Amino acid sequence: MRRGLRRRANKTTQSRLSLAAAIGLLCFVVLESGCGFFSDDATAPTAVATVTETFSGTLAAQVSSVFVFSVTQSGTIAVTLTSLSPTTTVPVALGIGTSTVGATTCTTTSSTPTATAASSPQITIVGQPGTYCIDIHNVGSVTTASTFTITVVHP
Repeated sequence: MRRGLRRRANKTTQSRLSLAAAIGLLCFVVLESGCGFFSDDATAPTAVATVTETFSGTLAAQVSSVFVFSVTQSGTIAVTLTSLSPTTTVPVALGIGTSTVGATTCTTTSSTPTATAASSPQITIVGQPGTYCIDIHNVGSVTTASTFTITVVHP
């Protein structure tokens, strides 16, 4: 008789454990499907469209040129002196800074005094929306009038 009671008790315990496991599984499925609580479906950030602006001019001895542009979104601003002719390997000063629309001066915040024409940016900054300026000037190395092209990529 005791053996029969044990079997019945074991079956009852197993039934309760099975019921508890089924309820736990059901709760997990409801939470996962309804809320996405355990999901790792992070939304990918939207890529910011970039704008490429090209500025050109002539650089003579002891002369500087300033170009103004506007940025509408936060992001990386890359400045590249893409060409300087006929003196391609002569260094010039290149800078980026803040300005106002129509200004002829540039308050430089990042610069390099030894920029030479290249395909890679000489200056890269993280900028906020606002008005920026590019300043290029001869540091004494350019002895003849030289044409230049500067490319600025920004959000």
